[in-house]
Amino acid sequence: MRLLLQRCFGPLFVTQFCGALNDNLYKNAFILMIAFEGHAFAGIEPSLLINAIAALFILPFLLFSITAGECADKWDKARITRFIKLFELGLMSIGAAALVMHQVGLILLVIFFLGCHSTFFGPVKFALLPQHLPGEALMQGNGWIEMGTFTAILLGTNLGGVLMSQGQTGRWLVAGTVLGVALVGYGFSRFIPAAPSVMPDLRFSLNPVREAWRHLGHAAQDRVVLVAILGNSWFWFYGSTFLTQFPAYTRDTLGGTETVVTLLWTVLTLAVGIGSLMSGFLARGRLGLGMIPLGGVGMTLVPMDLATAHGAISTPGTYDVGAFILGFRGLHVMADTALMGIFAGWYIVPLYVLIQTRSHESLRARMMGTTNMLNALFMVVASLLAMTMLAHGFAVPELFLWTGVLNAVVLGAMVMASPLLLRNFATGFRKD
Repeated sequence: MRLLLQRCFGPLFVTQFCGALNDNLYKNAFILMIAFEGHAFAGIEPSLLINAIAALFILPFLLFSITAGECADKWDKARITRFIKLFELGLMSIGAAALVMHQVGLILLVIFFLGCHSTFFGPVKFALLPQHLPGEALMQGNGWIEMGTFTAILLGTNLGGVLMSQGQTGRWLVAGTVLGVALVGYGFSRFIPAAPSVMPDLRFSLNPVREAWRHLGHAAQDRVVLVAILGNSWFWFYGSTFLTQFPAYTRDTLGGTETVVTLLWTVLTLAVGIGSLMSGFLARGRLGLGMIPLGGVGMTLVPMDLATAHGAISTPGTYDVGAFILGFRGLHVMADTALMGIFAGWYIVPLYVLIQTRSHESLRARMMGTTNMLNALFMVVASLLAMTMLAHGFAVPELFLWTGVLNAVVLGAMVMASPLLLRNFATGFRKD
């Protein structure tokens, strides 16, 4: 907790927490407005419009992540953060008005720019941490950042549902909340210490794809960095697979209601946050590289158990939350979901630290930008692969099983490409 009270970290933590909270609060409020009021836009049906929202938010990560990394390497990261948060404050002013006035087209535009806001802030926050924190505090700092991010996602998603359930008053409540949160985020961003650039003469690339390929070439010069980047992107492939399939899994396999879906989402999101925070403390001031294979093994075994934890398939709508948590099957599924999230948190935090510590400081933000672009790409591939498998007759539990098997293959490839991970695992999380 002492780290949160230090100026080198506390303001950044609150700033990023507020940003993640607003993104998810606003998105979920709009999704609920579309779902329950049947709004359409330009002839697009509500069901398709809801899917378009996720695509609009993730599109900037594919388009602008490389540019975002270049900005963070070229200019003072604290100043960029304040500019980004000021942009968010203006954007939320427009978004609040659009929500109250039911301007669907304008809300969609706001969501796209919220994606831009997150795209440009991501490389800044991860490249800023090594400038402000000593090496022994990086695991804890990244653990807090990941915990804060997933907690904000959960809080924003649920708060959007609670506020929008109040009808017209709910829209005003959402509007006031996102404006207040944006103002708090900007206020705390002004206390982030300066983080000067070491590449002020950096020129922007006009071809982000070629630039991303060049950055991966730099990463390949230190194979550990390349493994960390690809392993990081695999985490988002893995996580998006489960989050996306939980509704169908709950309805068609567990026989649960919508509230059971919310319960599983909550358990998984909280567990990833808790696992991320735990990883920082378990590393004991070291890089904690041994936690990567340990977390990866758990990410392999738990989905294999989850694939059979449902027992007999139940009729949709059979179980509400109360009935679900009182049965052994419900407790089994919840335990697997929680363990999967905790192991994922152990896995992801050291990978961020590896990219931060082994990338040259003049390239650090661009490496994070490249990572974010690959993360978005892997999430899209995960959705396409899941759709293909389900269309060819695979059941969701089988998809979970094969995700665990594929995780084992990915983990094995990571260890073979970078034996450093296994050596640190065998020697008790020795510092590199």
